Amino acid sequence: MSNRPTGITFLAIVFFILGGLSLLWSLLVFGLGSASWITGTIFDATGMQSFGSTSTWQGFLGLVSATVQILVGIGLLGLKRWAWILAFFGVAITVVQGIIGIFGGGFFAFCCGILGLLIPAGILFYLLRPDVRKAFGQ
Repeated sequence: MSNRPTGITFLAIVFFILGGLSLLWSLLVFGLGSASWITGTIFDATGMQSFGSTSTWQGFLGLVSATVQILVGIGLLGLKRWAWILAFFGVAITVVQGIIGIFGGGFFAFCCGILGLLIPAGILFYLLRPDVRKAFGQ
């Protein structure tokens, strides 16, 4: 097993933190959505029921995302090839979403979007470095 680059340890910690925060937020959204959906169903409040249904699904998808982030953190620490691929595609999707979001708003959204792309772009650049790729057998 080759030595793990220091940046990979840092990225794994970041994925753990993001996964934990995403897990907490998703549980909150899931719980709120479920309670709203049930309340809306009982009292025949279609707006509340619709909000609850949407929030429940968003919370569920967030739980899946949090699980993936935590698994990527574990895989990065173990220098698993699948973790590098999953982290690479996850960050690449974030960059594409950010680029699309930049052009969806005005000047303020453009400026904030550019700044918000710096971190994912930096992670993407780091994952593509030859020494990092070699550590993951790429």
